[in-house]
Amino acid sequence: MTQVKMESWNCLLLVLFALCVPGGLATCRKGWVTFEDTCYLFSHGKSSWGEAYSTCLALHSNLAVITSAEQQNFLISELTDKHRTDAWNVLYWIDGTDLEVENVWKWAISGEKLSYINWADGEPNNAQGGNCMNLYGNGGFKMADDDCELHLYYICQATNVEGSGVVIG
Repeated sequence: MTQVKMESWNCLLLVLFALCVPGGLATCRKGWVTFEDTCYLFSHGKSSWGEAYSTCLALHSNLAVITSAEQQNFLISELTDKHRTDAWNVLYWIDGTDLEVENVWKWAISGEKLSYINWADGEPNNAQGGNCMNLYGNGGFKMADDDCELHLYYICQATNVEGSGVVIG
């Protein structure tokens, strides 16, 4: 083959490979799940909100920040699949909090007010002095508030900010 044909062939293979990689742009570490350009880790153990926050940071990630219905629907689907028999009794910490100002919900990692909110029915209800956000199984894994000291499961997320498709850590 000529040099030009070979370069065209290599380019075609590269384009086909890029189009065929499942799950979007992110390549996640073992045990993490991909959605678009983000990797998620669903904890196996329970922690307080603060401990979960620190654990995610230690894993070069943060508690999940939900910014769209599509993202929340993905998480709902994953959690529903994981908890087919016990969803009513399961809660997962995510990054939202109103610790600074009551009823002003922000993402802890960025300090930004929530632009997308999908509360479970009757939430937020400030139950048990609830200042930390979770996905509430009995509410269809929609958002709820609870006491930050409760020990719940949690979701870490790592985003590919470099654009290389690889999450390192």
